Amino acid sequence: MVSTKQPSFQEENSGILCFTEVQRYRQTWIWVLLGALLGTLIFLGFFQALQSQISDTPWLPIPALLFVAGIWGGLVLLTYKAHLFVQVDEQGIEFQLFPFQWATRSIAWADIDEMYIRNYDGLAEYGGWGVCYGPKGKAYTISGRSGVQLHLADDQQILIGTQRPAELEELLSQLRYQYDI
Repeated sequence: MVSTKQPSFQEENSGILCFTEVQRYRQTWIWVLLGALLGTLIFLGFFQALQSQISDTPWLPIPALLFVAGIWGGLVLLTYKAHLFVQVDEQGIEFQLFPFQWATRSIAWADIDEMYIRNYDGLAEYGGWGVCYGPKGKAYTISGRSGVQLHLADDQQILIGTQRPAELEELLSQLRYQYDI
């Protein structure tokens, strides 16, 4: 399950329409895989400790084991901290897929020729999730099968994933009339 937080589509007191979504990697299979590999690493550490008591020749040097553990810990931390931030308002669309993008990218309504909500197949169309490239352009996704497809004035195509396509479609339909998209 993907964790999302923050209110979705809302009309604030000032009359500004806004949709905000933050998605995180919280799928069970990812954490089971990371945990299984961590368990393997712990087992290798115990095996190394037993081997060093039995023999003077270490099976795996301790610095190598610590190096692998450090890399693995960094990967787990990055996966935990990774998130897709999406905000759609009267200014345009802002998004950031951290840690692959350090800055938020903004696309103004004037730069968009066409946009619509669509279902996609992350593996077949883009080769996976994250920041991916495919024949249909660039994709920024965490998981799932729904996203907003953008066709920009400079012929770029961008897909931005969402876990709440119905709410986003409602806002986009209102903004389409205002900005002739």
